[in-house]
Amino acid sequence: MKPSDALKSVIFSWDFGLSLVLGVLVVLLMHDDVTVQIAKDIFEISVSVLAIIFSVFFAGLAVLITAGDNEFVRFLEEDGAYRAIIWTFKFTLFLLFCALLLAIVLFVSVLPFVNAQVIYIFPKWLLVVFVFLTSYSLFAAFNSSLDTIRYAEYRARFIEITQKDNDKAP
Repeated sequence: MKPSDALKSVIFSWDFGLSLVLGVLVVLLMHDDVTVQIAKDIFEISVSVLAIIFSVFFAGLAVLITAGDNEFVRFLEEDGAYRAIIWTFKFTLFLLFCALLLAIVLFVSVLPFVNAQVIYIFPKWLLVVFVFLTSYSLFAAFNSSLDTIRYAEYRARFIEITQKDNDKAP
């Protein structure tokens, strides 16, 4: 996949657009004074969810890469589908990792302020960035799961084609 095609597929995708909309909604609807206690709770939940999804997604990627034999990979590469699926998984894994890392950093950074005598307010812009990145990575993971289904459909088509070829052979 060419870099320009990759950039277009990222920017003009439903998961990027929906995440952008969620970021804008947070800007418009969120109260300006979110306490660090609320932010801590959000980050704590996010770390748990993202860690689980990241590990399962990584395992799924490993299975996907090792599942196809050479003939099947060649079959998928005829129209570029294999590289597209792998690129999507690689990009999504990167997004999930970045979102998880950001959630961990933000969670740890607010901990010293949670039990303070003064009520600290968490920066709204940082929460917006977090919501965008987290939602984008989750939507992209869903999108990649759909690619896994497409991969399975390709696999079924490949088996059907090879079976017909085997049936024709003397």
